Order: sequence, then C-alpha cells, then structure tokens
Amino acid sequence: MQSDKQRTSLGFEIDENKYRTLFRRQLVRLILTYVLPLFLLILFFQVEYNKISRERLNLHLKSIAETQAQTLDLFLRERVVNLRNVVETPAFFTDISERNIENFLARLQKDSEAFIDLGVFDSSGVQKLYAGPFSNLRNIDYSNEVWFQKLLQNKQNYIITDIYLGFRHFPHFTIAVKTLLNGKFFVVRSTLEPTKIYEFLLSSTVFRDVLLTLINSEGKYQLTNPRLGSVLENSPFNPPQSPKVGITTAKINHKTYPYGYCWLAQTDWCVIVASESPQTLFVSTFQKTSVVLSALIIIFLLFVIYLRAKKIVEYEREKEIAEMEKNIARSQLEHASKLATVGELAAGIAHEINNPLAIIASEAGLIKDLINPKFGQIVSFEDLIPHLDNIQNSAFRARDITRKLMTFVRKDDLKLDYHDVNQIINELLEGFFEHELYVSNITLEKKLAPNLPKVFVDPNSLKQVILNLLTNARDAITPPGKIIVSTRVENNNILISIKDTGCGITKEQMEKIFLPFYTTKPVGKGTGLGLSVSYNIIKSFGGTIEVESLYGKGSTFTIRLPVKDKI
Repeated sequence: MQSDKQRTSLGFEIDENKYRTLFRRQLVRLILTYVLPLFLLILFFQVEYNKISRERLNLHLKSIAETQAQTLDLFLRERVVNLRNVVETPAFFTDISERNIENFLARLQKDSEAFIDLGVFDSSGVQKLYAGPFSNLRNIDYSNEVWFQKLLQNKQNYIITDIYLGFRHFPHFTIAVKTLLNGKFFVVRSTLEPTKIYEFLLSSTVFRDVLLTLINSEGKYQLTNPRLGSVLENSPFNPPQSPKVGITTAKINHKTYPYGYCWLAQTDWCVIVASESPQTLFVSTFQKTSVVLSALIIIFLLFVIYLRAKKIVEYEREKEIAEMEKNIARSQLEHASKLATVGELAAGIAHEINNPLAIIASEAGLIKDLINPKFGQIVSFEDLIPHLDNIQNSAFRARDITRKLMTFVRKDDLKLDYHDVNQIINELLEGFFEHELYVSNITLEKKLAPNLPKVFVDPNSLKQVILNLLTNARDAITPPGKIIVSTRVENNNILISIKDTGCGITKEQMEKIFLPFYTTKPVGKGTGLGLSVSYNIIKSFGGTIEVESLYGKGSTFTIRLPVKDKI
C-alpha cells in the first residue's frame, strides 16, 4: 500500500493525500468554470441549429406538398375541361357511332396520354358506346357503381373518382361528365392511367430527399412510391382535414417521419411529401463536423485544465515546503536569539551560580577542618548537620538556576496551552533578572494586575520575548535607572508593558527596530535578532508588539495578547 506521506530532504513530511484531493477539486473547479459553459453553448447551438434545420425541412416539405397539390389540381381540371370539350362538340351526340367515338378518344389522348378509354352511358347506366383497350366493357350496366350514383346526385356536372379496380381489375380512376339531351341524361366517362399522373408530378420537381405519395380521405394510397407501399393499401399517413395545408408526423417502423400535406380542391385526395430520414438530433454534415470540432476543442481544454490543475497543486506543494522551511529557519533564528540572549546574561548567571558554589566550598572546607584529627576537635554528627544542610540547599539553588537556564535555551516544539502571564513573568524575573538589576543599580518595579484571564501561548517562547525586552531596557539605561513591568486587561486583550528610563529610540531607528540583525548596540554587544524574533513569536500567538518612545526619556514596549475561550 502506497504511503500518503512523503519525507522531504529537510526531514519533514508532506501529506500527498491532501494534494491529490486538492488536484481533484481544482480539476472539477476548472472544468465547471471553462468546459461546462462551452459544452452548454455547443449543446445550445446544436439544439437551435437542429430546430432551425427541422423548421426549414418542414417548410420545404410543406412547400413541395402545396406546389404538387396545385399542379395536380390543375392537371385534373384540364382533364375535366378536355372531356367537357368533347361532350360539348355539336357533332358528338348527333353523329355518334363506334367510329366517331374512336376519333374522340384519339382527340383526348392527344391532349393527355393519361386518358385510357372513352365511354357513353344512357340514363339507365348501361355503357352503350365504348372506345379503348377493354371492348368487353361495352353494354355493361354501371348503374350500381358508386361513382355513377354520385354523379347523378351531384350538383356538379362532373365527378373525379378515387383509384379503384372496377371490372378491369387493375388500378385506375374515372373522370365522368353528365349532360342533358332532349330531356334525358347522358354520361360520358373516361378512365385515366394513375402512373402517368405520378410521372407527371415527379417530372415537375427534383425529389432528392423526399418521398411523394397521394392518399384519399380514407387514408388509402392512390399514387405512391414503391418504397412506401402499393396502391389501395392503407397508409401510415393520417393528415387532418383542417387546415388544408400543413406539417405533421407519421410512425413508420417505429420511427417518426415528418411530412407535409395538402388536400386537393378537385377531389378528396391529399398530396403527401415525406422526408426520407426520420427525425434525429443531428441531420446534417455541418452539424457532424461541428460536433467533431467541438469535441476536439473540449479535449484540448481538458488537457490544458489538467496541466493547469497540476501546476496549481505543485505550486501549493512548493509553497507549503517553503513555509515549512521558513518555520524551520525562524525556529533556528529564535533558538539563536535565545543563545545570544543567554550569552549576554552569562555574567549575571555565572554570578548567581558562584554564590551557592562558594557556600558549598566554604561549608565543605569547614567540615573537613572539624573532622581533621590534627585540630583535636570533638565533633558529633549533630554538629555537622547544619553545615550539610547549607551544602544541600546551595546545591539545590544552583540546580534550579541551571534548570531554568536549560529550559529557556532548550529547542523544543511549541507547547501551546492556557497560562497565567503573571506567573510566567515572576518565574523569569526570579530566575535571572532581579539580582542582576539590583547589582547594576537599576530598580525593578512590578505592577501586575491580579486575576488576569489566561492566554493561549507557549510559556518558554513568551519568556524569551519578555527577556529580550528586559535586556534591551537594561542596556538602554545608564545607572541609576528604573524598569517597570506591568500587566492589565484591555478590550479582551492582556497587555504586558515594559517601561524603562533609558536613552529612548529615534524616529529613524523606530522604523527599523523589528528588522532582523538591526541593532543600535556596539559591535559584540547585540545580535540584532531579539526584537525581530520577538515580533514573530507574538504574531504567531495572534498578538502584536507596540512601541512608544521619547528620545532621551525612555521607551515602553507593550505586548498585546488576545484572550481566547477554552475549547
């Protein structure tokens, strides 16, 4: 199992799992910022383009259907006029015979090749005269045929029938005209070849992407493309009667096909112009090309985003390493400052340790003389106990001084907890400073407010800061002088003030005192690290250091630490 920790060359560990999570978040954020809007824009464009293409196709289908319906209406109207012209010829009924009717058929076929035959019926419905390829239809009674009965009942003097099989048993349709002669009805009928009409319609336009068909009011094919079905079969197209022209759809083999329709004026036929392709989202080469290009752009963006997210994570990783290195350097600087401070206090500490050592040496010499037989002293164990107690007490005193010194100098990790600043100040002054200031003819005055709230700090680091400020105050004073250490509460902050009666700080010096290695002390006297390190320590506690100084009168350094509620 791969470890989530990676150790750097400086020895500290980096949590790689955190950066994997950061990488994923950056990746998602960048995708949502840059790729998602582009994807939505492309999707919107494709949907809108598809909508426009569909509307354009619908208008195209509707336009063709309407045009073809008008063409077919005109064709049928012309055929009705051709047949009427024959009937209205004066010689048609006066000199009608088998020979003459053949001539009239030839005349019709000259007008249009769609005419197949020509027949004349009397009022009883019997076809008396016939010209055409089906001679067996002569003298057949048509009185029961639907078209014949409708024609007699129709207010119009002509009728155009649907496609039907009839007596000849193949698809055809009829145009019949009725006329009144000498008080009797006569009917002149001609049948037409549907395929001729279909060829006529196809020749009038170019059908590259559509299918043309005709249906009657019952939905049966009258003329059709073989790919859709056969004549007189039920069609899947069911256009509404109103409006007469429009666009709708039909289900064919579980697929939806748009089609345009237009009802004829001459007969109950409807021209259907259907799309060869079902409704789909992308219907054009342009759309497919744009989708491919969009996909390539998105892939490129994803690649750039991947590199960008990786770079951001690497930057954060390097930033954390630099911050850790900075903390290590600051820790080393603080430790160096401690050592420098201790070095400056070496004389005072040596004096403090020399006193108990002198007592130990004196008491040990005295005991040695008392038990020396040369002096003839008679000494009991009880006589030696006071001297041994002095030795023990002096040793403990020296031990306490060195222990406090080592606690201050030792390089430990920060141990943040809630502490009483008054107790920290008292421990520091009693351990190091009070005797030295007394010897140097400097008065130390403490004004510590009682019952202060505890602050969340590392005690050793805070001691180092206070010691640095006390040392600077001592060095700034030309004896006799005075240092006042005070504490108080202000606006939910603990304030620690160290005021001296020293030489003070100039305005130019005030701007530089917190810079590393800047010092106003003589060479060999100060390191220039004390205030810089102290500032960073207090800042890490969430506090500040404020300075007030009057040149020639003294300075006051105030540490401001926030009071935090215990968790």
